[in-house]
Amino acid sequence: MTKSIFYLFFFLMGMLFVFVPQDYNQPYFTLVPTHIEIPTHISVPKVDLKQITCLARNIYYEAGGESILGQAAVARVVLNRMNHGFARTACGVVYQSTGEDEDRVCQFSWVCSDVPEINRNHPAYRRAEKIARDVLVNNAYREVIPDTVLFFHSILIEPNWTYRQVKIIGNHLFYARSKIRPKPVDEPAPE
Repeated sequence: MTKSIFYLFFFLMGMLFVFVPQDYNQPYFTLVPTHIEIPTHISVPKVDLKQITCLARNIYYEAGGESILGQAAVARVVLNRMNHGFARTACGVVYQSTGEDEDRVCQFSWVCSDVPEINRNHPAYRRAEKIARDVLVNNAYREVIPDTVLFFHSILIEPNWTYRQVKIIGNHLFYARSKIRPKPVDEPAPE
């Protein structure tokens, strides 16, 4: 029993002290610092949690079943729209709509629909939230789609858009704002 108490005492003393090489002019041990100083010159981008939540909800409802790249592409469309003046914030872009009541048209279909409440602990939402944070805080996934891509839709619908299709990722087609130039019409040959 005495031997185990001795070992316990020695172990605890080892946790509190660091022994230094023996030098008769130096103490036998020094105390280990109990805190770590965080540099104040490092700046971390500040993003409102509300903006991350809006973007995460949009990723979840628009592309929850897609790959990480598919979800990131949806998030990048929102960021691209912010950079092109659709709205100043992610929430502004996500909830942007025109019209009233039955005539209301939403930029993202789920906004005008009755969608179930999200279980924030569900792995699919957690992944969407991580992607939203990465995009808003770290400007991540820039390589997934170009900055000019501002629109997307499911491959299951065929809107009559004149935008230029840029990419297909998973079940979504992504478009740039530049219009498709009409094909030149062949003029009939003179007779």
